[in-house]
Amino acid sequence: MSPRADASRTGERAAALAAGDAGALAAALAIAPVDPTGVHEARKSVRRLRSLLAMGRRVLGRDAVDAIDDELRALARDLSALRDGQVVMETARQVADEADDAGERATWDALRPLLAERQRQRLADALREDPGFVRRQAQAHRQAERLQQLPWHRLRGSDLREALERSVRRQARAQATALASGAVDDLHEWRRRSRRLRMQLSALRKLHVRPGLAGRGGVSLRHVSRLVDQLGVLQDLALLSQALEALEQARPPSRSLPLRLARTPSPIQPLA
Repeated sequence: MSPRADASRTGERAAALAAGDAGALAAALAIAPVDPTGVHEARKSVRRLRSLLAMGRRVLGRDAVDAIDDELRALARDLSALRDGQVVMETARQVADEADDAGERATWDALRPLLAERQRQRLADALREDPGFVRRQAQAHRQAERLQQLPWHRLRGSDLREALERSVRRQARAQATALASGAVDDLHEWRRRSRRLRMQLSALRKLHVRPGLAGRGGVSLRHVSRLVDQLGVLQDLALLSQALEALEQARPPSRSLPLRLARTPSPIQPLA
C-alpha cells in the first residue's frame, strides 16, 4: 500500500474512532445526573480520546491537539470527585462482602450509608453548579466539532507506531520509578502511563494497525490490561482508605473505626 493510501485509510478510521468516542462522551454526560455509570463512561471516553490524540499530535498539529486536550483534561478533572466517590462506594461494598467478622460487617453496614450520603451531596453540588450537566454536554459537543476539523487524512500507521514506542518508553520509566520508590504518587503515575498504553494498544487494534513492538513480548494488550487492573485495585483501596479517614475525622474522638481493608490485591506483575 502506498504511503498516501495508508494515510487516507488510517486517517479515516481514526477520525471515525474519535467521532465515536466524542459521541459516547456526550451521551454519557446526558445520563450522568441520574445514572452513576454516566460519569464513569464519560471519563473513559475522555481518556480514549486523549490517548488517540496523543498518538497523532505531531501530525495533526500540536497547537490544535493541545487546545482540545486541555479542555478534555479539564472536563475529566471536573468529574474526578464524583467518580472517586463511586469507586469508594463500590470498593466498600466489595470489602464488606469479604469481611468474615460479625462486628466488622456491622461497622460496614453503618458506614456505607454515610459514604452514600457524601456521594449524594457531591452530586447535588455538581448539579447545582451545572444543572443537568448542560454545560458539560456543550463542552463535549464543542470538542466533537473541533475533532472533525483536524487533518486526520495525514495520519499514517507509521506515525501511530512511533507514538506507541514513545508511550512504551514513558511507561517503562514510570514503572521503574514506582518500583524503586513505592511512593503513592509514583504508583499513580505508573498506573496512568500503563492505562494510556493499554488504550493506545486497543486503539491500534480497532484501526487495524500492527503495533510493531518487535522484541517486546511482555508489552501486549493482555499483559498491559492485567497490570492496569492490578494497579487499579491498589488505587481503589487507597481511595477508600482516604474516605474512611475523612469520616473518622468527622466523628467524635471516642468512636474509632476498627476496620481492615481485607480485600487483597493479586501480586503486581510489571511489564517485561
